[in-house]
Amino acid sequence: MTDVATKPRPGTSLRGFSAPLILLGGLVIVPIGLALLTTGYEAPDDAAYVRMAFASVAGATVAIITVLGLIVDRIVRRASLSTIAIFAVIALVVVPWQLSAVSRTADLLLTRLAL
Repeated sequence: MTDVATKPRPGTSLRGFSAPLILLGGLVIVPIGLALLTTGYEAPDDAAYVRMAFASVAGATVAIITVLGLIVDRIVRRASLSTIAIFAVIALVVVPWQLSAVSRTADLLLTRLAL
């Protein structure tokens, strides 16, 4: 084999990070980290409820941007059709799930502030 056949195509890695690592970070680590940073360990007041709601929405936004960014990256870099299909299925699961999480967060915030 030649060197060209054994080397990966230029520009196929995301600056040294693999797609599963980016998915793990964007879907799990960052949202949980935001939630832990904004959670208080005493009785929450109205400001704490708002802070936690904003952290939930920020975590959902990070998750949506992560999956959409990865699928756009795979399309732009002309990945195989199966790879694009896998990321499309992941995006079709994650985006509605996170949008419903934002809706639930808004309802929960309104309920907590009304009390």
